[in-house]
Formats: sequence, C-alpha cells, structure tokens
Amino acid sequence: MAIELLRHTPTTSFLIVEKNSGLGGTWYENRYPGCACDIRSALYSLSFEQRGNWTRDYPAEKEILKYLDDVSSKWNLRRHIRFDSTVHEAHWNNQHLQWEVHVSTGDLERSMQPPYRLTTDFLVSAAGQLNIPHYPDIPGLNSFVGQQMHSARWDSTYDLAGKRIAVIGNGYDP
Repeated sequence: MAIELLRHTPTTSFLIVEKNSGLGGTWYENRYPGCACDIRSALYSLSFEQRGNWTRDYPAEKEILKYLDDVSSKWNLRRHIRFDSTVHEAHWNNQHLQWEVHVSTGDLERSMQPPYRLTTDFLVSAAGQLNIPHYPDIPGLNSFVGQQMHSARWDSTYDLAGKRIAVIGNGYDP
C-alpha cells in the first residue's frame, strides 16, 4: 500500500507504524526451522516488483525477507516506518475530522514507553493475525514443566538434541 501511494499519488507524507524492529510481519516473526511459503514464489511477488531469481518454487522465510528488504530499499520505505511501535487505540474525532491514534514505543515483551498520540486524515489498518500464538486448550498444558514453544515465538537458542518432541497442530485455525 505504501509503495502504491508513492507510485500513484504526489504524497510522500505518510507513516507506517510497525510493532517489530524489522520488516516482514509474519515472515519476520516466524523463524522456526523449515519456515517457508505455501504459495509458489512466482505468485508471491508484487506485480510491479517481479523477481525471477527465486531459488525455490516455495521460498523459505529468509528469502522472502530478503525480497521484502530489497523492495523496501528500492522504494526507500524505511524513512516512513516507525519501528518498535504498537498501536493501542485508534478512533475518529468528529470535531477535528481526523483519526487519533495512540502509540507506544519499545519492546512488547519487556518495556514499553507511555503512549503518545498521532493524528491523521487517513488510517489503514494492516494488523495481521498469523503472528499471534494460539495454544489449544489441553488439560495440563499450564502445569507442563518442559519447554513450550510456539512457531511464532521460536527460540533458536534452545537445544533440541536428545529431547522428545511433541508437535501439536501444524496450521492456522482462528
């Protein structure tokens, strides 16, 4: 959407509020072994930024991130992105005819700064859901003493060697 603004309108005044510290959304957050796209790479490119040199028919997460990074760099999008920022609330102000957006900066897991307010004439919500861990309701899950990990919060530092592993679910079901 941001690139379309740059391509088709005279505006260069917009802000992207991104909760992560890097680009890529679900591809930034999901870093588990074997993470890849289930859509053919030829179809997983922006129509105006086609890429013909994918290494696989179903690209891995790192290759998708590289593609997104390359496109972002080409269009100089980072100057419009406020990373490590979380939108807590957005509402329309009838008196001022603008959106009021309440944002905090910082790490979601550790420390957030007090919210501040932005105002804008237009608001596009691009809040994805595929990064939000969902744990099934399994009796005893809360008292399990072993390591628990969700693919959206993969801990690559944890040594799985010699461990008995249970994989519960392997798809998205809201």
